[in-house]
Amino acid sequence: MTNTLTANRFPADPAPATAHAQPNRLLDAAILIGTGLLSFAPIAILGPSIGWPASLRAPAADQLAAIFREQGAVAAGYGVYLLFSVLVLPVMLVVARRVFGNLAHPMAQLVIAFAALSVLARSIGILRWLTVMPQLATAHASADPQGQAVIQTVFRAVTVWGGGIGELLGVALFMAASLSIAMMGALRLRSTPAWLAGLGLVSAALLFGMFLPTVGIAFPVPIAVSASLVSVWMLAFGVWVAVSKRTA
Repeated sequence: MTNTLTANRFPADPAPATAHAQPNRLLDAAILIGTGLLSFAPIAILGPSIGWPASLRAPAADQLAAIFREQGAVAAGYGVYLLFSVLVLPVMLVVARRVFGNLAHPMAQLVIAFAALSVLARSIGILRWLTVMPQLATAHASADPQGQAVIQTVFRAVTVWGGGIGELLGVALFMAASLSIAMMGALRLRSTPAWLAGLGLVSAALLFGMFLPTVGIAFPVPIAVSASLVSVWMLAFGVWVAVSKRTA
């Protein structure tokens, strides 16, 4: 009898679950939207200073001269790009939890594993612009013509090596795999709107297309377009999380 009276006087309060849902949802949305917006910052910094990303197609001598001339902007731009690349992992953690309900789901673990590999490969690729390339640019600026030719050869080799790790592995394969698994799961479980999952799958397909030229298949979509669409997907996912009533 006493227990019954106590239960009636002090009913169970469901408020804690509701109270936690809103902050979690807003935090998840902030991670997605903030990272999506951050992806455009390197263009704003490196575009006016060295003409990036079009500068990546310039001759080695021109790139080295630009890096030497704009060392501060290069460090800032690629520093922000590195931060964005690292934030890809928490973004995909949020996505996996929202799509699969918890991170113990086998497909969620695959999403996270490929995202972690993507971050590692991206980071290795980007670090060359913060470490090796400024050193080469400084040496190139004071070298004689023969020395400059050697430095340009090294620059091209490091560019191909770093691009293979960062772009082909980090972005074209690992990020595309992480994103496509997440969005296929979203379609199967109907845990996100179909248009959002479709946008993610298109983005993943464009990312994977970056790898096709290495096996002799021409793919005319530039990396800037593929990467920008992924950023748009992040923003769209973040907005959906912010306005959705669904909790995770």
